[in-house]
Amino acid sequence: MYKYLFFDFDGTICDTSEGIYKTFREVFPHYGLDVDESLYSRYIGPPLSDTFYSYFKDKDKAYEAVALFRSVYTSKYIGTTRLYDGIKDAFRVLSSAGYKVCVATCKKHEEAVDLLKKFGIYDYVTFTSGLCYNVRESKREVLGYALSELHAKPEECVMIGDTDFDVDGAALCDMDCIVCKWGFGDYDKMKQSNIVYFASTPREVVEFVTKE
Repeated sequence: MYKYLFFDFDGTICDTSEGIYKTFREVFPHYGLDVDESLYSRYIGPPLSDTFYSYFKDKDKAYEAVALFRSVYTSKYIGTTRLYDGIKDAFRVLSSAGYKVCVATCKKHEEAVDLLKKFGIYDYVTFTSGLCYNVRESKREVLGYALSELHAKPEECVMIGDTDFDVDGAALCDMDCIVCKWGFGDYDKMKQSNIVYFASTPREVVEFVTKE
């Protein structure tokens, strides 16, 4: 059914929550923001600029906060990132079966590539589309760029992600979406019509994609 498989990164390929939470604990207070930590999970997925803009209502200040976040995260906490169990095997199997395994993420492009290489799965990936500030930031833009560069048709593609941002971004590109229930989404509330499957493990993603 599908030729191109677009995997989200945070909450789908890797658990980045520890480092992200620790960074928020430094960056929010730096700007005098007292943000309840129970809200942090909802900020894994959308562009960081959107998160900070929701507090500042000032684009320049939001990007300033993003720069600070990136500096703290990459210098102190990126090493806490953990590859989810089963992802490497899933990438290997899907790639060997002839599927175009791609990554479409609102994580900064260079960070995503570096981590894919660190965990030994970069060689299974056909194409990576990550966030580039002031160029492509939303999931729709990230996916749109990938579709254009790959000359892929939406009906040949499926987004594989864990949050509403993945589902909605895919819908805006006329793509189906497989929801990964090991990430950070509120799965009981996901009702979008382009959701074709809820997977509890990476193995279930493989089984669903290859079942035909």
